[in-house]
Amino acid sequence: VGAAVRWYKLAADQGYAPAQYNLAYLYDVGQGVREDNALAMDWYLKAAEQGDADAEYAIALMFDEGDGVVEDDVAAIEWYTRAATQGHARAQFNLAIMYDLGEGVEENNADAVRWYTAAASQGHAEAQLNLGLMFENGEGVAKDYALALGWYRKAAEQGLPDAQYAVGLMYDEGIGVEEDNLAAIAWYRKAAENGDALAQNNLGAMYDAGEGIEENDAEAIRWYRLAAEQGNAIAQNNLGARYYTGEGTGRDRTEAYMWFLIAAELGNDDARDNRDIAARGMGRADVRKAERQASRWLETFDAATLTH
Repeated sequence: VGAAVRWYKLAADQGYAPAQYNLAYLYDVGQGVREDNALAMDWYLKAAEQGDADAEYAIALMFDEGDGVVEDDVAAIEWYTRAATQGHARAQFNLAIMYDLGEGVEENNADAVRWYTAAASQGHAEAQLNLGLMFENGEGVAKDYALALGWYRKAAEQGLPDAQYAVGLMYDEGIGVEEDNLAAIAWYRKAAENGDALAQNNLGAMYDAGEGIEENDAEAIRWYRLAAEQGNAIAQNNLGARYYTGEGTGRDRTEAYMWFLIAAELGNDDARDNRDIAARGMGRADVRKAERQASRWLETFDAATLTH
C-alpha cells in the first residue's frame, strides 16, 4: 500500500484525476496512510474539479454524513447532483432519498421518482425497492401495482430481503397480481432465510393456518420465534398465543405472559389485551417471574439495537 500511495501521489501531483481520487480515498479510510479527512477532501476536490463522478459522490457523502466536515445537506445535494447527472448510480439513489425525505431540499416526490428511476435502471437494488414503493403508494407517480411488483421483483432477484418480502406480500394479498399462496411462501421463505423479520412472521402464519402449505406447528413456532427475537411485536404476540394455548409448545402461561408483555411494550394492541387475559389465571409469583424475564429481554434488545 505504501508504494501505491507514492505512485498515486506522483500521478496526482501531475493532475491525473483517477490518481487524485484514489489518493483521497486512501486518506479518507486511513489505508496505508494516517486517516486525514482534510487531505482526503482536498484531493477529492481536485479530482472533482476535473469532473470525476466518484470524487463528486465522495464529497457529497462527506457532507451528508458529517464525515470530517460539518454536516451540510445543501452541499451534499449540490455534489450528489453533479455526480448523479453524470450517471453515478449511488449518487442518484442518495439524491432521490434526499428529495423523498426533504433533506437539504424541499420534499419533492416527482424528483425522487426521477432519480430512483435513474439509479434503478442501472440495477441499483435499493433504488428498485424504493421505486416499487413509490408506485405502490402513488407517491410522485400514478399508483400502479403491476409496476410496483415489477420493480420489487428486480430488487428481490438481487437478493434484497425487503424486496423479497414485498413480492411475497403482493402475492399473499393479491395486490397487482392474482393471489398465489405458493408464490407468497416461496418469496417469504427467501426473505425469511435472509433474516427479514416481517417475512419470518408471515411465513410462520402460513404454516400456522396451513395456507398454501401443510399446517405445521413446529415450523410456525420456529419462524415466529425467529421474528420475535428480532423484535417483531406481531410475532411475539403470536408466539405468546401459542404458549398460552399450548399448541405445539405445551402450555406455559409464564412464557406466554412474558411474550405478551414484550409485544405490548413494543406497541402491539392485541398483546395488551392478551397480557391482561393471561394474567387473570396466573399466580403472583409467576407474574413477577415473567415480568423479570420480559425486562431482561427488553434491556438486551435495546442494547443490541443501540449498537447497530
